[in-house]
Amino acid sequence: MTQQGAATFNLNDQRFYLKESTTGNTVQVPADAYLSHYTSLLHSQRDTDDLVSHVERKLKAENDLTRNGWVATNVQGPTEDRVFKRLEDIAESIHDHCVEWNKTKRHPKLRKRTTRLICRPGHTTASEVRGGSMRTDARFILLEEEGKTVDSENVPTSAVAGPAEFKCQLNDEFRIDNESKVLGAVGHIIYADPCRRSVMAFTIEDRFMRFWYFSRSHITVSAEFDYHANPTLFIRFVIFMTFASLEDLGYDPTVKRIHVSEEEIQYRFTVGDKVYQTTGVIHEMNLDIVTRATRVWEVVELGPGDVPIGGSKVLKDVWLYFDAKPESDIYNEIFAALRQLDEAGSVPESERPPPLQPGSSLEEDAKHYFMTIISDSIVMINGQPDEAQEPPAGHIEFFYTEEEEKVAKEATIEGSQRGDVDGCTPKLKRADGAAYPHKKRTHRRIVFEEVCRTLYKVLSYADFAKGLAQLVYGLAYMRLAGFVHRDVSPGNCLIYKGQTKISDLEYARPYAAPGHGAAPLTGTPGFMAVEYQVGRHLFELPRVLVRIRHGKPPPPDQADWFKFNFLHDLESVIWIYLWFLLETLPESFTPAEVVRHKKPILSLYHMLFDGSLRGSADRRMFMEHCATVKGREYKEVISALTEVHGVDSMIPKALQAFQCLAGCYGAVESSKPLFPESPHMTHWDRKVFLHEFYEDIHFYFMDVHEQMKEKTDMALPIWYTDQEAKHRAQQAAGPSKKRSAGNGRNKRPRTGTGRDSEPYVPPVVADEDEDEESDSEPPSPTEESQKRKVVAGKRKRGGRA
Repeated sequence: MTQQGAATFNLNDQRFYLKESTTGNTVQVPADAYLSHYTSLLHSQRDTDDLVSHVERKLKAENDLTRNGWVATNVQGPTEDRVFKRLEDIAESIHDHCVEWNKTKRHPKLRKRTTRLICRPGHTTASEVRGGSMRTDARFILLEEEGKTVDSENVPTSAVAGPAEFKCQLNDEFRIDNESKVLGAVGHIIYADPCRRSVMAFTIEDRFMRFWYFSRSHITVSAEFDYHANPTLFIRFVIFMTFASLEDLGYDPTVKRIHVSEEEIQYRFTVGDKVYQTTGVIHEMNLDIVTRATRVWEVVELGPGDVPIGGSKVLKDVWLYFDAKPESDIYNEIFAALRQLDEAGSVPESERPPPLQPGSSLEEDAKHYFMTIISDSIVMINGQPDEAQEPPAGHIEFFYTEEEEKVAKEATIEGSQRGDVDGCTPKLKRADGAAYPHKKRTHRRIVFEEVCRTLYKVLSYADFAKGLAQLVYGLAYMRLAGFVHRDVSPGNCLIYKGQTKISDLEYARPYAAPGHGAAPLTGTPGFMAVEYQVGRHLFELPRVLVRIRHGKPPPPDQADWFKFNFLHDLESVIWIYLWFLLETLPESFTPAEVVRHKKPILSLYHMLFDGSLRGSADRRMFMEHCATVKGREYKEVISALTEVHGVDSMIPKALQAFQCLAGCYGAVESSKPLFPESPHMTHWDRKVFLHEFYEDIHFYFMDVHEQMKEKTDMALPIWYTDQEAKHRAQQAAGPSKKRSAGNGRNKRPRTGTGRDSEPYVPPVVADEDEDEESDSEPPSPTEESQKRKVVAGKRKRGGRA
């Protein structure tokens, strides 16, 4: 597996994004409550109190600690390095006194030291993945990693057990800086290392300290305290960080890093009684901390002597809410429902997709559209389920220190965004049940039989359209089984030997299940149905007539119910298609054609895919206007794409699927709902969702496929077209004398960490000012995914990703 070159990015924007994404998932507790909940090292509270008292007495006896606090750091200085450097000595003294105490107590938890504290503000960690290096004022580092002593002068990011940030003064500006940097550091650690489950950290502003805990379910920060006046709290924290086991420090013992060579790293995952080793990456988690943290690898099973058994498989590592139904159970329920329909013989040919084989059953055909699950199990650590627990009782919501309003590229944007369209397209951030903050999560691993590539990596117009056409049929089988997917996106649409397969059914549920429109949104906002985003029906016949007759929106719908339905999944498919068209241009375009079309296409992209959870006004108007074909937004899109692809091309004409879907909405929402007296049970009858809806949308995409399958046109992501166009122009003009980007400054070893399994792409040289930034951050999720797609597009001609 190879490592791509480093990309340029704005560190402040990424830190701001992390702060925004963790707001609402961060709580605060008193410092002693934090320590009791997260740092319980010795099982007996009496032993803990005795140990801390012993250490404190020794520190006072040696004049390290006085009535005025810590002698080593109770000084004035111009820099954090000068003031806080001697925290290393304090931590060493605490360790020595613990060892002395344990000579008589012989407590097993104190027999082996795990970490040490080092203060090296100017040192950058060595990362095995692109964008994984960082600088922090201090860090607890592992003494050993993989049986080798960790060099304190060359610390890998994977060996940072807990980062720390310091400031010599106490004010809002320094609090903001510490909060941002510690979030950035933890974002690095969790993003770069699949072996991490949680991370602890601490920050100091002048005399005041805060402890931090980061997990997949929540973030906890302690109330600040004067660590000079209350040294016991800091002593307890240092003792824990020094002697805690790797598991207690947040490392995952069921994942092992394997150095295949000096330039390649793979991972071995324990799944039940089997072991799998990674061979490539299929999907990498994004930058968020509190999230499902989905990672997907191509793996092989290892037998005795670590010899590979059988062919390649797919391993998915994910953190789901503890009460979420396992994906395998959802698969089984869908197939069981189809089996019952087969046995009853109640589905006529006109209400199902065409059989793949003469006489084949619904269940047999449906299985072609879904992955084959080999195993689906909870990760077990020391005989216990691996869970991201809920925060301590009595916690309160924590609000990050306020700062002047910023606009970050990765932040959620409200309303229509038609600003800077020359940069990369904005990240389509997932909604992961944001209204359920702090809910406990369970760590699961699922192994699939088929090794697929996501629709993100398909850059052929014909193949992309065919993939969507088959996706529509897969959703048609879910309708027959009575299930809605609720998370249709390119990442959940997989291609295996030319066959589309639907994945990620964690959010799928029976359509008729009790629910309400106020339930938390799930999925990627850019692909969500507009009705789902606004939480009400927009296509009832009276509302459509008001718009046609008066040219203005009708009054608000007074209905007090809303339920996700089958058409919302179908709408997501069409949004995927439009997203693909607005993020790409034909690869055959000349540099002049790229320049002419890029800005208007990106302007439309920002208008409709702004990343906001509830969607922009432009996006809603676009969808509502599809019923009349008179809206500015709809006409702009059709006009721009027709200019790109030509008046005879089916590519823009397939967007008539939006109009078709609007008609389907009108037909459904003009019918009488069931159980209108009970809002939590109210829903449209399943019978009004006709199979012909799916057939109509299916054939729009098949028309594109039929027209384009004999052509060689490929799509090229717009963000890449400037560089590509410049490269073509330079080739046409002859050899360039410009300095090569491959000067070695950004070279990194190849890895198998799940960063990039595609062929090597030459590094992009950052600007000198950006390269000197002291606290580098991981690459943005948008940049990461876009680079993978381009490389995958280049690979597609030769085989799967």
